[in-house]
Amino acid sequence: MTSLSSQTDLVERDYYEDFLASREYRESRLRKAAVLDRIVGDRIRAGGTIGDVGSGTGLLKRELEKLSGQPIIGFEVDPRVVIERGRTCVADGTRLPTSDACFDFLIVNHLYEHVADPRRLFAEVSRVLKPGGSAYVSAGSRWAVLEPHYRLPFLSWLPRGMADRYVRWTGRARDYRGIRFLGYRSLQRAMAVPDLLSADMTEHAIRSVLSGGGGGTWRSVWRILSVLPAGLRRRILRCGPQWFFLLTRRDR
Repeated sequence: MTSLSSQTDLVERDYYEDFLASREYRESRLRKAAVLDRIVGDRIRAGGTIGDVGSGTGLLKRELEKLSGQPIIGFEVDPRVVIERGRTCVADGTRLPTSDACFDFLIVNHLYEHVADPRRLFAEVSRVLKPGGSAYVSAGSRWAVLEPHYRLPFLSWLPRGMADRYVRWTGRARDYRGIRFLGYRSLQRAMAVPDLLSADMTEHAIRSVLSGGGGGTWRSVWRILSVLPAGLRRRILRCGPQWFFLLTRRDR
């Protein structure tokens, strides 16, 4: 039997890093940009100063710029992953190199799980938004059956040590890269920072995507959910694999 230490030595590639460099990922950014455009494209087109916190490769940012005709400033902590470098700053999302109240709109797309302290991230969002400004937040659930980075079932359910051993045992990576998802209530608490108002827009996001012809498997599921009472539907969506929020800086 191969020992765990021997398995660690054998894992030289990282499944998630390889995916970021793949053609499949590039094509997925086109689809993701179309989804975001349907959900918050009107806010991006409204102009002002727009930022993408945790812009990653920059491919999504570039496509949103093409769709909206608006420049977007990107912030990414890991320069190794950046492909599209235009208007992108290497910076930690919890310590943005900007003055207070300088953004009209922010995109925070699947970022919180990569941050050691999500509350600090959302406090920084509050700091840099202008009064009345808003941020689009898409967020994955800890209880999603299939973990989205390494595509392993129940990975995000596990404690840190077990998750590290799981990705090594499957040959996906040496460790789980510090990724930590939250449940719905824990994420809501992290977003509850001074002067920041949170609104769950998951239902709006789903309706926007379906009305634009997208949605795939969601379409049949939504036929059932849409006929349920609104309160029950919201509770069911909170148990889903991902959520969408609009955070607004209180205008005093």
